[in-house]
Amino acid sequence: MSRECYLTGKKNMVVNRVIRRGKARAEGGVGRKVTGVSKRTQRANLQKKTVRSGGKVKQVWLSASALRTLARGPHNGLELA
Repeated sequence: MSRECYLTGKKNMVVNRVIRRGKARAEGGVGRKVTGVSKRTQRANLQKKTVRSGGKVKQVWLSASALRTLARGPHNGLELA
């Protein structure tokens, strides 16, 4: 099973890490220059929790925002166990 939120579908994203040098034009410089771009992953804030769905209990990955939603009460037939 992949690390993906069971409720919202959130998962890790691949993003660019951009390295710049120089002074911004607004601050009196000639502008910022990009000197390097490398890939990195932005990890989703996932927690492993036990939930009850349709009378069955199972362990799933949930995002922090989904946990706050479930703390208010059942959502889409899903509730914290």
